[in-house]
Amino acid sequence: MTNKIKPVSFVPRFFGAFGHFLKYMVSGDYAARCQSVDQGEQFAFEVEPKVITKEVEVIREIEVAAPALDTVNADGAHQLLQLLQQEARFIDFIQESIDDYSDADVGAASRQIHAGCAKVLKQHFTIDVVSMDVVNTAVENSRVEVPSGYDAKQIKLEGRVEGDGPYAGTLIHPGWKVTETRLPKITNTDSLNILAPAEIEV
Repeated sequence: MTNKIKPVSFVPRFFGAFGHFLKYMVSGDYAARCQSVDQGEQFAFEVEPKVITKEVEVIREIEVAAPALDTVNADGAHQLLQLLQQEARFIDFIQESIDDYSDADVGAASRQIHAGCAKVLKQHFTIDVVSMDVVNTAVENSRVEVPSGYDAKQIKLEGRVEGDGPYAGTLIHPGWKVTETRLPKITNTDSLNILAPAEIEV
């Protein structure tokens, strides 16, 4: 909605004409403005506002929240840490600072720890890539297509996610999931928090 200039009556125009005449003669800027009005140009508040509409592409990011657990089974976690300590001395390695060791020393120790950890995983778990056709038949860094309605728990899209799919992208990692667990069965869980007993030679 624009504003309109109200007309001025004769008497104010008569006396005002002398003042505007002198100002017109003194100020070139004022004279230029008067000429613009005389040519029919409108003031800014008289011009009807222009409405500009533009379609904006909506880019959304899909973020899957971590599952909330009502209870935590610490026994299985303690048991796994025990196995990793027994076969690979995993906790000893993690708890010790490696700042004073050379890369060669750390590499030699890591080789033994790697072998022990691999033994634990192979003996007590069956681990496979996520069960999705788009991943099972592809290799890393290859182009894949993710269908609409994909399982966001098994596939995580990185970058700019636009629309509802399908999506085309590069496979960065195939993902892992446990298909079978074979941890030893135990009847007494009282000492599971003892990951490794203190060793004393007498």
